[in-house]
Amino acid sequence: MSDESEPLSISEQLAGEYHSVFRNKDLIEPETIVDEDRIVGRDEQLNLIINTLKPALHDERPEDMLLRGPSGTGKTLCAGTVANKTMEIGAQRGVEIEYIEVNGKHKKSEHEAVHQIAHSLEVSLDLEQTAKRGISTSSKYDRIFEIIDEHLDLAIVVLDELDLLVGETRTKDEVPAFSDLLYNLTRSKRIGNMDSSISLIVTTNSPRSLMDGLNSRTASTFNPSEISFDDYDAYELTEILEYRRDAFREGVLGDGVIELVAAASAQGEGDARFAIDLLREAGNIVNRLEDDMVLERHVEQARNEVEKNYVADIVEKVSLQKQVSLLATALVAIHGNRVLERESVLRSNCVPSSVGYTLYRWVQEQSNSEVRSKHSYLRWMRELSTYEVIKNNRRGRGNEQGMFSEYAFPHLNPESIVQIIAEDDPLLSEIIEDEETIKTIARSNLKEFAT
Repeated sequence: MSDESEPLSISEQLAGEYHSVFRNKDLIEPETIVDEDRIVGRDEQLNLIINTLKPALHDERPEDMLLRGPSGTGKTLCAGTVANKTMEIGAQRGVEIEYIEVNGKHKKSEHEAVHQIAHSLEVSLDLEQTAKRGISTSSKYDRIFEIIDEHLDLAIVVLDELDLLVGETRTKDEVPAFSDLLYNLTRSKRIGNMDSSISLIVTTNSPRSLMDGLNSRTASTFNPSEISFDDYDAYELTEILEYRRDAFREGVLGDGVIELVAAASAQGEGDARFAIDLLREAGNIVNRLEDDMVLERHVEQARNEVEKNYVADIVEKVSLQKQVSLLATALVAIHGNRVLERESVLRSNCVPSSVGYTLYRWVQEQSNSEVRSKHSYLRWMRELSTYEVIKNNRRGRGNEQGMFSEYAFPHLNPESIVQIIAEDDPLLSEIIEDEETIKTIARSNLKEFAT
Protein backbone atom coordinates (compact mmCIF):
# COMPACT_ATOMS: atom_id res chain seq x y z
CA MET A 1 0.00 0.00 0.00
CA SER A 2 1.55 3.31 -1.05
CA ASP A 3 2.25 6.10 1.39
CA GLU A 4 -0.42 8.84 1.19
CA SER A 5 2.32 11.49 1.26
CA GLU A 6 3.96 10.08 -1.88
CA PRO A 7 3.87 12.77 -4.60
CA LEU A 8 1.48 12.30 -7.48
CA SER A 9 2.87 11.37 -10.87
CA ILE A 10 2.82 13.85 -13.75
CA SER A 11 -0.09 11.98 -15.34
CA GLU A 12 -2.06 11.99 -12.09
CA GLN A 13 -1.49 15.70 -11.61
CA LEU A 14 -2.52 16.54 -15.20
CA ALA A 15 -5.63 14.36 -14.93
CA GLY A 16 -6.66 15.85 -11.59
CA GLU A 17 -9.23 18.57 -10.96
CA TYR A 18 -8.64 22.02 -12.40
CA HIS A 19 -9.88 25.15 -10.69
CA SER A 20 -9.62 28.44 -12.57
CA VAL A 21 -10.56 31.96 -11.59
CA PHE A 22 -11.57 32.57 -15.22
CA ARG A 23 -15.06 32.04 -16.57
CA ASN A 24 -14.61 33.49 -20.08
CA LYS A 25 -10.93 34.29 -20.55
CA ASP A 26 -11.45 35.31 -24.19
CA LEU A 27 -12.84 38.63 -22.93
CA ILE A 28 -9.38 39.61 -21.71
CA GLU A 29 -7.27 38.09 -24.48
CA PRO A 30 -5.35 40.71 -26.53
CA GLU A 31 -6.83 39.88 -29.94
CA THR A 32 -10.49 39.72 -28.88
CA ILE A 33 -12.88 42.16 -30.58
CA VAL A 34 -15.58 42.81 -27.97
CA ASP A 35 -19.16 43.92 -28.50
CA GLU A 36 -19.77 47.63 -28.89
CA ASP A 37 -21.43 47.90 -25.46
CA ARG A 38 -18.06 47.07 -23.87
CA ILE A 39 -16.22 49.96 -25.60
CA VAL A 40 -15.77 52.89 -23.24
CA GLY A 41 -14.97 56.56 -23.85
CA ARG A 42 -14.77 56.33 -27.64
CA ASP A 43 -18.22 57.50 -28.79
CA GLU A 44 -16.82 60.34 -30.89
CA GLN A 45 -14.24 58.14 -32.60
CA LEU A 46 -16.77 55.35 -33.20
CA ASN A 47 -19.19 57.79 -34.81
CA LEU A 48 -16.49 59.11 -37.14
CA ILE A 49 -15.48 55.58 -38.19
CA ILE A 50 -19.14 54.60 -38.66
CA ASN A 51 -19.86 57.62 -40.83
CA THR A 52 -16.74 56.97 -42.89
CA LEU A 53 -17.54 53.30 -43.53
CA LYS A 54 -21.30 53.75 -44.03
CA PRO A 55 -20.95 54.56 -47.78
CA ALA A 56 -19.77 50.96 -48.27
CA LEU A 57 -23.37 49.86 -47.73
CA HIS A 58 -24.57 52.25 -50.46
CA ASP A 59 -22.31 51.33 -53.39
CA GLU A 60 -19.67 53.96 -52.56
CA ARG A 61 -16.04 53.42 -51.66
CA PRO A 62 -15.30 54.69 -48.11
CA GLU A 63 -12.47 57.15 -47.62
CA ASP A 64 -9.21 55.85 -46.20
CA MET A 65 -8.68 56.57 -42.50
CA LEU A 66 -5.67 57.27 -40.29
CA LEU A 67 -6.30 56.50 -36.62
CA ARG A 68 -3.57 58.09 -34.53
CA GLY A 69 -2.82 58.00 -30.84
CA PRO A 70 -0.78 56.15 -28.18
CA SER A 71 -0.82 52.37 -27.76
CA GLY A 72 -3.82 50.84 -26.07
CA THR A 73 -6.22 53.69 -26.73
CA GLY A 74 -8.75 51.65 -28.69
CA LYS A 75 -7.73 52.37 -32.29
CA THR A 76 -7.68 48.77 -33.51
CA LEU A 77 -10.61 47.78 -31.29
CA CYS A 78 -12.87 50.51 -32.70
CA ALA A 79 -11.76 49.86 -36.28
CA GLY A 80 -12.32 46.11 -35.97
CA THR A 81 -15.69 46.43 -34.26
CA VAL A 82 -17.12 48.81 -36.85
CA ALA A 83 -15.59 46.89 -39.77
CA ASN A 84 -17.11 43.63 -38.52
CA LYS A 85 -20.54 45.25 -38.17
CA THR A 86 -20.21 46.73 -41.67
CA MET A 87 -19.41 43.28 -43.01
CA GLU A 88 -22.44 41.74 -41.21
CA ILE A 89 -24.89 44.37 -42.48
CA GLY A 90 -23.39 44.11 -45.94
CA ALA A 91 -24.07 40.37 -45.99
CA GLN A 92 -27.71 41.04 -45.10
CA ARG A 93 -28.00 43.52 -48.00
CA GLY A 94 -26.13 41.48 -50.57
CA VAL A 95 -23.01 43.64 -50.42
CA GLU A 96 -19.92 41.42 -50.26
CA ILE A 97 -17.42 42.92 -47.79
CA GLU A 98 -14.40 41.33 -46.09
CA TYR A 99 -12.31 42.74 -43.26
CA ILE A 100 -8.57 41.92 -43.04
CA GLU A 101 -6.03 43.06 -40.45
CA VAL A 102 -2.23 43.20 -40.74
CA ASN A 103 0.07 44.29 -37.91
CA GLY A 104 3.20 46.08 -39.12
CA LYS A 105 5.07 45.25 -35.93
CA HIS A 106 4.92 41.55 -36.75
CA LYS A 107 6.03 41.80 -40.40
CA LYS A 108 9.61 42.12 -41.59
CA SER A 109 8.93 43.08 -45.19
CA GLU A 110 6.40 44.32 -47.71
CA HIS A 111 6.22 40.78 -49.10
CA GLU A 112 5.19 39.34 -45.70
CA ALA A 113 2.47 41.96 -45.29
CA VAL A 114 1.10 41.40 -48.81
CA HIS A 115 1.17 37.64 -48.31
CA GLN A 116 -0.88 37.96 -45.12
CA ILE A 117 -3.54 40.01 -46.89
CA ALA A 118 -3.77 37.46 -49.71
CA HIS A 119 -3.74 34.53 -47.27
CA SER A 120 -6.45 36.08 -45.08
CA LEU A 121 -8.69 36.61 -48.11
CA GLU A 122 -8.11 33.04 -49.30
CA VAL A 123 -8.97 31.60 -45.89
CA SER A 124 -12.05 33.80 -45.41
CA LEU A 125 -13.42 33.00 -48.86
CA ASP A 126 -12.39 29.32 -48.78
CA LEU A 127 -10.12 29.65 -51.82
CA GLU A 128 -7.02 27.73 -52.80
CA GLN A 129 -4.07 29.05 -50.82
CA THR A 130 -0.93 30.24 -52.54
CA ALA A 131 2.56 29.59 -51.17
CA LYS A 132 4.33 32.22 -49.09
CA ARG A 133 7.69 31.72 -50.79
CA GLY A 134 8.63 31.34 -54.42
CA ILE A 135 6.06 33.90 -55.57
CA SER A 136 7.04 37.52 -56.21
CA THR A 137 5.57 40.43 -54.28
CA SER A 138 4.10 41.73 -57.54
CA SER A 139 2.31 38.42 -58.08
CA LYS A 140 0.96 38.56 -54.53
CA TYR A 141 -0.55 41.96 -55.27
CA ASP A 142 -2.10 40.52 -58.45
CA ARG A 143 -3.58 37.69 -56.38
CA ILE A 144 -5.13 40.18 -53.93
CA PHE A 145 -6.65 42.27 -56.70
CA GLU A 146 -7.95 39.17 -58.47
CA ILE A 147 -9.67 37.82 -55.34
CA ILE A 148 -11.29 41.13 -54.43
CA ASP A 149 -12.48 41.85 -57.96
CA GLU A 150 -13.97 38.37 -58.45
CA HIS A 151 -15.49 37.77 -55.01
CA LEU A 152 -16.07 41.09 -53.21
CA ASP A 153 -17.51 44.53 -53.57
CA LEU A 154 -15.13 45.93 -50.95
CA ALA A 155 -12.17 44.81 -48.84
CA ILE A 156 -11.58 46.78 -45.62
CA VAL A 157 -7.88 46.42 -44.80
CA VAL A 158 -6.71 47.52 -41.35
CA LEU A 159 -2.96 48.21 -41.34
CA ASP A 160 -2.15 48.24 -37.65
CA GLU A 161 1.02 49.98 -36.35
CA LEU A 162 1.98 50.54 -39.96
CA ASP A 163 4.93 52.82 -39.19
CA LEU A 164 6.79 49.77 -37.81
CA LEU A 165 6.75 48.06 -41.23
CA VAL A 166 10.05 49.54 -42.37
CA GLY A 167 11.58 46.52 -44.12
CA GLU A 168 14.69 44.94 -42.63
CA THR A 169 16.76 44.86 -45.81
CA ARG A 170 16.00 48.39 -46.99
CA THR A 171 18.75 51.02 -46.98
CA LYS A 172 18.47 54.71 -46.09
CA ASP A 173 18.11 55.51 -49.80
CA GLU A 174 14.98 53.37 -50.07
CA VAL A 175 11.57 54.36 -48.78
CA PRO A 176 10.17 52.28 -45.91
CA ALA A 177 8.18 49.20 -46.88
CA PHE A 178 4.95 50.80 -45.68
CA SER A 179 5.23 53.52 -48.33
CA ASP A 180 5.21 51.00 -51.19
CA LEU A 181 2.42 49.00 -49.53
CA LEU A 182 0.24 52.08 -49.21
CA TYR A 183 0.94 53.15 -52.78
CA ASN A 184 -0.09 49.82 -54.29
CA LEU A 185 -3.20 49.45 -52.14
CA THR A 186 -4.43 53.02 -52.62
CA ARG A 187 -4.03 52.66 -56.41
CA SER A 188 -5.48 49.15 -56.52
CA LYS A 189 -8.34 50.00 -58.90
CA ARG A 190 -5.93 51.29 -61.53
CA ILE A 191 -3.07 48.82 -60.94
CA GLY A 192 -5.38 45.81 -60.71
CA ASN A 193 -7.92 47.07 -63.25
CA MET A 194 -10.60 46.41 -60.62
CA ASP A 195 -14.27 47.24 -60.43
CA SER A 196 -14.29 46.42 -56.69
CA SER A 197 -12.51 48.55 -54.08
CA ILE A 198 -10.10 48.50 -51.17
CA SER A 199 -10.60 50.85 -48.21
CA LEU A 200 -7.68 51.33 -45.81
CA ILE A 201 -7.75 51.96 -42.07
CA VAL A 202 -4.21 52.76 -40.89
CA THR A 203 -3.33 52.95 -37.19
CA THR A 204 -0.15 54.46 -35.81
CA ASN A 205 1.38 55.64 -32.55
CA SER A 206 3.75 57.87 -34.50
CA PRO A 207 1.93 59.74 -37.30
CA ARG A 208 4.92 61.95 -38.00
CA SER A 209 7.19 58.93 -38.66
CA LEU A 210 4.52 57.47 -40.91
CA MET A 211 3.85 60.55 -43.00
CA ASP A 212 7.54 61.54 -43.19
CA GLY A 213 8.30 58.06 -44.52
CA LEU A 214 6.03 58.39 -47.55
CA ASN A 215 7.60 59.24 -50.88
CA SER A 216 5.95 61.88 -53.03
CA ARG A 217 3.94 59.47 -55.19
CA THR A 218 2.46 57.73 -52.12
CA ALA A 219 1.77 61.00 -50.33
CA SER A 220 -0.20 62.19 -53.35
CA THR A 221 -2.48 59.13 -53.32
CA PHE A 222 -2.88 58.47 -49.60
CA ASN A 223 -5.08 61.26 -48.26
CA PRO A 224 -6.88 59.77 -45.26
CA SER A 225 -9.43 61.20 -42.89
CA GLU A 226 -7.62 61.51 -39.55
CA ILE A 227 -9.18 60.44 -36.25
CA SER A 228 -7.38 61.07 -32.95
CA PHE A 229 -7.40 58.80 -29.90
CA ASP A 230 -6.29 60.20 -26.55
CA ASP A 231 -5.02 58.34 -23.48
CA TYR A 232 -7.60 56.86 -21.16
CA ASP A 233 -7.80 58.27 -17.63
CA ALA A 234 -8.13 56.14 -14.48
CA TYR A 235 -11.91 56.50 -14.44
CA GLU A 236 -12.27 55.28 -18.03
CA LEU A 237 -9.85 52.41 -17.43
CA THR A 238 -11.86 51.36 -14.37
CA GLU A 239 -15.03 51.35 -16.46
CA ILE A 240 -13.32 49.33 -19.23
CA LEU A 241 -12.21 46.71 -16.72
CA GLU A 242 -15.63 46.59 -15.08
CA TYR A 243 -17.06 45.69 -18.48
CA ARG A 244 -14.62 42.74 -18.55
CA ARG A 245 -15.34 41.59 -14.98
CA ASP A 246 -17.39 38.66 -16.31
CA ALA A 247 -14.18 37.19 -17.71
CA PHE A 248 -13.75 35.95 -14.13
CA ARG A 249 -15.93 33.73 -11.99
CA GLU A 250 -18.20 35.64 -9.66
CA GLY A 251 -16.59 36.72 -6.43
CA VAL A 252 -12.94 35.95 -7.31
CA LEU A 253 -11.85 39.56 -7.91
CA GLY A 254 -10.89 41.00 -4.55
CA ASP A 255 -11.83 44.47 -3.34
CA GLY A 256 -9.76 47.19 -4.99
CA VAL A 257 -8.23 44.95 -7.66
CA ILE A 258 -9.82 46.66 -10.66
CA GLU A 259 -9.13 50.10 -9.20
CA LEU A 260 -5.47 49.18 -8.61
CA VAL A 261 -5.04 47.86 -12.16
CA ALA A 262 -6.65 51.02 -13.57
CA ALA A 263 -4.48 53.29 -11.45
CA ALA A 264 -1.29 51.43 -12.39
CA SER A 265 -2.15 51.71 -16.08
CA ALA A 266 -3.18 55.37 -15.87
CA GLN A 267 0.18 56.23 -14.27
CA GLY A 268 1.86 55.04 -17.46
CA GLU A 269 0.26 56.07 -20.74
CA GLY A 270 -3.40 55.38 -20.08
CA ASP A 271 -3.06 52.12 -22.02
CA ALA A 272 -6.20 49.94 -21.90
CA ARG A 273 -4.36 47.02 -23.49
CA PHE A 274 -1.80 47.15 -20.68
CA ALA A 275 -4.60 47.26 -18.09
CA ILE A 276 -6.34 44.22 -19.58
CA ASP A 277 -3.06 42.31 -19.87
CA LEU A 278 -2.24 43.16 -16.26
CA LEU A 279 -5.61 41.90 -15.02
CA ARG A 280 -5.26 38.69 -17.05
CA GLU A 281 -1.72 38.03 -15.79
CA ALA A 282 -2.84 38.53 -12.20
CA GLY A 283 -5.46 35.83 -12.83
CA ASN A 284 -2.83 33.56 -14.37
CA ILE A 285 -0.67 33.95 -11.27
CA VAL A 286 -3.59 32.99 -9.03
CA ASN A 287 -4.20 29.88 -11.13
CA ARG A 288 -0.54 28.86 -10.99
CA LEU A 289 -0.51 29.29 -7.22
CA GLU A 290 -3.85 27.46 -6.97
CA ASP A 291 -5.25 30.34 -4.91
CA ASP A 292 -8.95 31.18 -4.81
CA MET A 293 -9.05 34.96 -5.32
CA VAL A 294 -7.28 37.66 -7.29
CA LEU A 295 -5.90 40.11 -4.73
CA GLU A 296 -3.89 43.32 -4.91
CA ARG A 297 -0.66 41.44 -4.17
CA HIS A 298 -1.20 39.34 -7.30
CA VAL A 299 -1.55 42.55 -9.35
CA GLU A 300 1.76 43.82 -7.98
CA GLN A 301 3.42 40.50 -8.86
CA ALA A 302 1.97 40.66 -12.37
CA ARG A 303 2.97 44.26 -13.05
CA ASN A 304 6.70 43.74 -13.47
CA GLU A 305 6.18 40.74 -15.73
CA VAL A 306 3.71 42.54 -18.00
CA GLU A 307 5.93 45.61 -18.27
CA LYS A 308 8.94 43.47 -19.19
CA ASN A 309 6.96 41.49 -21.76
CA TYR A 310 5.71 44.69 -23.39
CA VAL A 311 9.17 46.14 -23.78
CA ALA A 312 10.78 42.84 -24.85
CA ASP A 313 8.17 42.34 -27.56
CA ILE A 314 8.77 45.81 -28.99
CA VAL A 315 12.57 45.48 -28.88
CA GLU A 316 12.44 42.20 -30.82
CA LYS A 317 10.27 43.70 -33.57
CA VAL A 318 11.89 47.07 -34.34
CA SER A 319 14.37 47.54 -37.19
CA LEU A 320 18.03 46.57 -36.83
CA GLN A 321 19.16 50.21 -36.84
CA LYS A 322 16.85 50.97 -33.92
CA GLN A 323 18.06 47.86 -32.12
CA VAL A 324 21.71 48.89 -32.51
CA SER A 325 20.90 52.43 -31.31
CA LEU A 326 19.20 50.99 -28.24
CA LEU A 327 21.98 48.44 -27.69
CA ALA A 328 24.67 51.12 -27.76
CA THR A 329 22.73 53.32 -25.33
CA ALA A 330 22.24 50.39 -22.94
CA LEU A 331 25.97 49.55 -23.12
CA VAL A 332 26.81 53.13 -22.08
CA ALA A 333 24.48 52.76 -19.08
CA ILE A 334 26.14 49.48 -18.10
CA HIS A 335 29.82 50.28 -18.63
CA GLY A 336 29.68 53.99 -17.90
CA ASN A 337 27.62 53.80 -14.74
CA ARG A 338 30.58 54.66 -12.48
CA VAL A 339 30.96 58.00 -14.28
CA LEU A 340 27.20 58.57 -14.43
CA GLU A 341 27.02 58.22 -10.64
CA ARG A 342 29.90 60.58 -9.89
CA GLU A 343 29.57 63.50 -12.31
CA SER A 344 27.17 66.21 -11.12
CA VAL A 345 26.02 67.09 -14.66
CA LEU A 346 24.98 63.46 -15.23
CA ARG A 347 22.45 61.20 -13.55
CA SER A 348 22.78 57.54 -12.67
CA ASN A 349 21.48 55.21 -15.40
CA CYS A 350 20.63 58.18 -17.67
CA VAL A 351 22.65 58.23 -20.91
CA PRO A 352 23.28 61.52 -22.78
CA SER A 353 22.29 61.21 -26.43
CA SER A 354 25.68 62.33 -27.76
CA VAL A 355 27.48 59.53 -25.88
CA GLY A 356 24.95 56.93 -26.95
CA TYR A 357 25.40 58.02 -30.56
CA THR A 358 29.20 57.79 -30.29
CA LEU A 359 28.99 54.17 -29.20
CA TYR A 360 26.34 53.48 -31.88
CA ARG A 361 28.85 54.64 -34.49
CA TRP A 362 31.53 52.33 -33.04
CA VAL A 363 29.22 49.29 -33.05
CA GLN A 364 28.21 49.92 -36.67
CA GLU A 365 31.83 50.37 -37.74
CA GLN A 366 32.82 47.10 -36.05
CA SER A 367 30.10 45.26 -37.95
CA ASN A 368 30.90 47.02 -41.25
CA SER A 369 27.32 48.29 -41.29
CA GLU A 370 25.91 51.60 -42.46
CA VAL A 371 26.39 54.46 -39.98
CA ARG A 372 23.42 56.80 -40.02
CA SER A 373 23.37 60.43 -38.87
CA LYS A 374 22.89 61.62 -35.33
CA HIS A 375 19.55 63.05 -36.45
CA SER A 376 18.42 59.52 -37.37
CA TYR A 377 19.65 58.17 -34.03
CA LEU A 378 17.71 60.86 -32.14
CA ARG A 379 14.58 60.16 -34.18
CA TRP A 380 14.79 56.42 -33.53
CA MET A 381 15.26 56.99 -29.83
CA ARG A 382 12.24 59.32 -29.76
CA GLU A 383 10.19 56.60 -31.40
CA LEU A 384 11.41 54.04 -28.85
CA SER A 385 10.35 56.41 -26.07
CA THR A 386 6.88 56.54 -27.66
CA TYR A 387 6.67 52.79 -27.09
CA GLU A 388 8.03 53.22 -23.52
CA VAL A 389 11.12 51.12 -24.21
CA ILE A 390 13.11 54.06 -22.87
CA LYS A 391 12.33 57.33 -21.16
CA ASN A 392 13.48 60.43 -23.03
CA ASN A 393 14.19 63.50 -20.87
CA ARG A 394 15.35 66.94 -21.96
CA ARG A 395 17.77 68.67 -19.59
CA GLY A 396 19.91 71.79 -19.48
CA ARG A 397 23.67 71.53 -18.92
CA GLY A 398 23.83 74.83 -17.08
CA ASN A 399 26.09 77.82 -17.72
CA GLU A 400 24.19 78.47 -20.94
CA GLN A 401 25.58 75.29 -22.55
CA GLY A 402 22.23 74.35 -24.02
CA MET A 403 19.83 71.44 -23.75
CA PHE A 404 20.43 67.74 -24.29
CA SER A 405 18.43 64.51 -24.37
CA GLU A 406 19.12 61.72 -21.90
CA TYR A 407 17.75 58.19 -21.95
CA ALA A 408 16.70 56.01 -19.02
CA PHE A 409 15.35 52.46 -18.86
CA PRO A 410 12.11 52.47 -16.83
CA HIS A 411 10.98 48.86 -17.36
CA LEU A 412 13.75 46.55 -18.57
CA ASN A 413 17.22 47.11 -17.17
CA PRO A 414 20.05 47.78 -19.67
CA GLU A 415 21.49 44.26 -19.18
CA SER A 416 18.19 42.69 -20.28
CA ILE A 417 17.99 45.02 -23.28
CA VAL A 418 21.47 43.94 -24.41
CA GLN A 419 20.63 40.26 -23.93
CA ILE A 420 17.42 40.47 -25.99
CA ILE A 421 19.11 42.24 -28.91
CA ALA A 422 22.37 40.29 -29.00
CA GLU A 423 21.26 36.74 -28.22
CA ASP A 424 20.07 36.00 -31.77
CA ASP A 425 22.75 38.03 -33.56
CA PRO A 426 26.19 36.31 -33.51
CA LEU A 427 27.98 39.37 -34.89
CA LEU A 428 26.58 41.74 -32.25
CA SER A 429 27.27 39.12 -29.56
CA GLU A 430 30.91 39.03 -30.66
CA ILE A 431 31.22 42.83 -30.75
CA ILE A 432 29.90 43.37 -27.22
CA GLU A 433 32.44 40.88 -25.84
CA ASP A 434 35.05 43.63 -26.25
CA GLU A 435 34.07 45.10 -22.90
CA GLU A 436 37.32 46.96 -22.31
CA THR A 437 36.98 49.02 -25.51
CA ILE A 438 33.30 49.69 -24.82
CA LYS A 439 34.10 50.74 -21.28
CA THR A 440 36.84 53.09 -22.47
CA ILE A 441 34.59 54.73 -25.10
CA ALA A 442 31.67 55.10 -22.70
CA ARG A 443 33.63 56.49 -19.76
CA SER A 444 35.90 58.84 -21.71
CA ASN A 445 32.99 60.36 -23.63
CA LEU A 446 30.88 60.70 -20.49
CA LYS A 447 33.72 62.54 -18.73
CA GLU A 448 34.22 64.80 -21.74
CA PHE A 449 30.49 65.53 -21.87
CA ALA A 450 30.43 66.42 -18.17
CA THR A 451 33.28 68.94 -18.37
